Amino acid sequence: MPLSTKPIVVALNPLHPQALALASERFDLILPGSDRFDTWREHAQGVLTIAARVTEEDVETAKQYGKLRYVAKQGTGVDMLDLPALREAGIVVMNTPGINAQAVAELALGLIIDAARKISTTHARFYAGETINKSEGWGGQTLFGKTLGLIGGGDTGFALAKMFHSAFHAKIILYDPFLSPSDMQRWARGFPATDLTYVSGLDELLTRSDIVSLHCPLTKDTKDMISTPQFDLMKDSSILVNVARGGIVNERDLEIALKEGKISGAGVDVTVVEPPTRENYEGLCKAGCIITPHYGAAPAEVQEATCLAMVQHMIDALEHGIIRNRVV
Repeated sequence: MPLSTKPIVVALNPLHPQALALASERFDLILPGSDRFDTWREHAQGVLTIAARVTEEDVETAKQYGKLRYVAKQGTGVDMLDLPALREAGIVVMNTPGINAQAVAELALGLIIDAARKISTTHARFYAGETINKSEGWGGQTLFGKTLGLIGGGDTGFALAKMFHSAFHAKIILYDPFLSPSDMQRWARGFPATDLTYVSGLDELLTRSDIVSLHCPLTKDTKDMISTPQFDLMKDSSILVNVARGGIVNERDLEIALKEGKISGAGVDVTVVEPPTRENYEGLCKAGCIITPHYGAAPAEVQEATCLAMVQHMIDALEHGIIRNRVV
């Protein structure tokens, strides 16, 4: 039986059925649980990953065999990849930004509305047998005419800003020191100049915003970016939303801020420990934070599209030398 001439690619996570079919057609594919999976570092020319880590040890082992050339990551976040090790080894890393932006932005909007009107916490009180009267002043706050502060002006932040501005006639404040000229033009075209303000410092955004929404990567510079000093600057009526990465917000400080009334509500789709458990996050939930299990990009159609894009990136790289959405 002749040996396969297809490039050898390992999928570190199970793939969406459509993506699996495409990858199986174009690659000699190594899948989790297969006989070759434990030795993929010796053979693979490409790595496909959805959430699995690629460590320095993986890279060092792969370097000994000299075959690994590309890593393709589904979605935008690459904090589970050892980028310095991959860069040093000359291994190209690609991701698939933008495809899931609308879905993640929709969840961010849902968390904002939930926190503002206390939907989840009200449901929990009813479910626990409490009677809630309107006279308590429990109805939360409206969002019309409020100011949305965005930390990060990429695809997801832009999509959320468009929805929030349209729905609530809102003002938008944007902080992103790394915004490209083309992104600046997109923002300028997307909003009236009277409704969009760029700020050069985080503190100004925090003091002026009614809602603060995070859309930046987790790096050494953004770890614990929102901690006690930042909560002290925010309005006591403000809402914090994080659909970016766990670790950007200091979770203990967030719990204290909610308990002490420094902010009025919070919603997070990302946590330091994932998946979140009651054991790890009961205190934060009791303080009033809405927590979802990092499922902003989980709708089936989004998973299919992003997984197919990841596989197509690998096809383009291995078969045509075309690099799309290069990270390193």
